[in-house]
Amino acid sequence: MLQDSLSKIKYLIVLAFLLVIPMQAKAGDFGFDPIDQTDTGVDRLIYYYDTVGRSTYIQVTNTSDDFVEIHVQAFEAEDNCRETDFNICLTPGDTQIWNVEELPSLADLSESNGFIAISVDESGCGFVNNALIGMFRILDDSGYEYRTNAASSEDFTAFSADYDVLNFNDVNGNNLSDVVGITYVDIDTDQVFASPLIGTVFGFFDDPQILIFDDNENPTSCSPTIFTCSNIPGLEINKGIDNSIPSSQDFSEICNTSKLDGPVIGAIDSGWVFLPFAGYACFESDFDPTECPAEPFFVGFLGINNGDGTGSMDSWISHSFGEIIEPTGIATISSE
Repeated sequence: MLQDSLSKIKYLIVLAFLLVIPMQAKAGDFGFDPIDQTDTGVDRLIYYYDTVGRSTYIQVTNTSDDFVEIHVQAFEAEDNCRETDFNICLTPGDTQIWNVEELPSLADLSESNGFIAISVDESGCGFVNNALIGMFRILDDSGYEYRTNAASSEDFTAFSADYDVLNFNDVNGNNLSDVVGITYVDIDTDQVFASPLIGTVFGFFDDPQILIFDDNENPTSCSPTIFTCSNIPGLEINKGIDNSIPSSQDFSEICNTSKLDGPVIGAIDSGWVFLPFAGYACFESDFDPTECPAEPFFVGFLGINNGDGTGSMDSWISHSFGEIIEPTGIATISSE
């Protein structure tokens, strides 16, 4: 089983040599790829969920005057991206709100994290283009809340971002983070597929590297990082920023640094992470590289909180077009 093979892996793959041309770090050459304005209607919505000491609620609304069939897919990263799904017909103007632990599919998603995709199904009770809007709320037992619009990326196939920036600070004692990266492939108009063996890679070993800056603009380089639909150490769907602002759920960090170590007199400690987008990578169960089963997509969310009642979450990045990485060699990082 995939579970058995993955649990025995002592060293996890990161990419060392790539058959793509590295993006050049020149001022003015960077193209930003905006998140869809999912409050105005799309055909597919992507949500993050987390029920590990938390409750997650997702909302979807049919903004049209017609019936719309939707296909709801839940991917459980805690269980090697196990999928459960169901269909439902939305009446005109209908809004559905679900507790993720009580979805109509009766799937047990308690004490897990992952993502949910909601897509318009053309074969159901009705079909209208760009009819869906949605949002989600993640409520923590400690008292803080994440909430933001659901994201989507399939409408921006003409854009590709060369790099992305994550800002962080210790306002109100922020010391925890959730850097969520969701990679999936577009199987059809009404469904997506995700796996621990399909990932999005940021950073190169040579140039451009991931860089993390403190509030005095002092940079430190970091190793490449990859997001997959799993909780395999180093490949998680959810990561922290660095040692001083780690993941709220004890997952690995993007950088092995401590940029919020000491307060600056008269100022608030802050920083930012420079993340060059390297591309998408797909692997066989033995981690040999393979062709991706369909076009990959990526969406992300950044959540910062203090673990005691204050938190915020925003859409992070949206890649809908990028190079497929074909590694000619690999390096490894220990999972221990």
